[in-house]
Amino acid sequence: MSAHNGFAVQERLLTRGAPVDWHAGMDLRNWYPLTASAGPDGGAMTLAWRDMGDIGFTDSFFENTLARQERDERRVCHAPPAALAQFSDVPAPDVFIFHVSRCGSTLLTQLLASLPQCIVMSEPPIIDSVLRLHHDLGAAGDGIALLRHVMRAMGQRRSGVENKFIIKFDCWHIHSLDLLRAAFPDTPCLFLYREPQAVLASHQRQRGPQMVPGLIHPALLPLAVRATAPGDLDAYAALVLESFYTAAQAHAAAGRIQLINYSQLPGMVFSELLDALRIDCTPPQLEAMRQRSQFHSKYTGTAYRGDARPPQEERLAQLAAGIAPAYAALERQRLQARGWTA
Repeated sequence: MSAHNGFAVQERLLTRGAPVDWHAGMDLRNWYPLTASAGPDGGAMTLAWRDMGDIGFTDSFFENTLARQERDERRVCHAPPAALAQFSDVPAPDVFIFHVSRCGSTLLTQLLASLPQCIVMSEPPIIDSVLRLHHDLGAAGDGIALLRHVMRAMGQRRSGVENKFIIKFDCWHIHSLDLLRAAFPDTPCLFLYREPQAVLASHQRQRGPQMVPGLIHPALLPLAVRATAPGDLDAYAALVLESFYTAAQAHAAAGRIQLINYSQLPGMVFSELLDALRIDCTPPQLEAMRQRSQFHSKYTGTAYRGDARPPQEERLAQLAAGIAPAYAALERQRLQARGWTA
């Protein structure tokens, strides 16, 4: 499966539902864009939308919420980009969350999503879909504008109490940070990371798509030219992880992102982050967040008791040692920083 269609099957499944014809002026409130596609030879662009009714995006990932919707309630509409104009008055996102994967970012978004005042979109597939189109079509200006419009559509206020809008990106989107910031240059960016052996061990147990060669569009996951043996997925994962560390260190040095180490969670959410993001919580909300922090980020209701030891621990230790300098550079950058810039 090539990098260009690595998510094609998955995205087709997301857009299954009773078809609804689009017409000019159609009210798309409570509908959310899922994918973007262009016709042959860069023809007319179309966005696929799903009507989510009053279903809240409180799951670990955007796609989990889509899956939670009853099949007989799923309605899909294909509309031109012009349909996005009705969301032009939605405020800009309040914070972007970037990460290396398996580093506490899902826990953080779950804590924030538990607050009724927060809209939290965790890895919505429309972002990756638009980024791929941007690189394939080569229309830089249109790509940035489309990113801006689809992100505003994700921030629809539906209950009347929301006053914060947060987007967590896929981990490989750290390489697209400049493009995403071009859409919203004033939105502060957080970057969560973790020591390499723990991340590699987690992917050895269950690999994310970024750790499998060929699944991510090459423009979204640029890697250093370095030979890895065919089928050596652990070595490839180390190469990918190093690219995240290196990209984040450059952005942090330039003042574009705020660094958060896994070791700081969840405590710093309550001691620093909520204040830094100007999120006001009631005592019951804070207590509910503290209770949620005791459970697994992806498996609600399952107590978190640490990660199991990987079967090839010694090999992972060797790979982690090879990329330890990139991790250490991030740590130095974090420890040298003073105060929050969010």
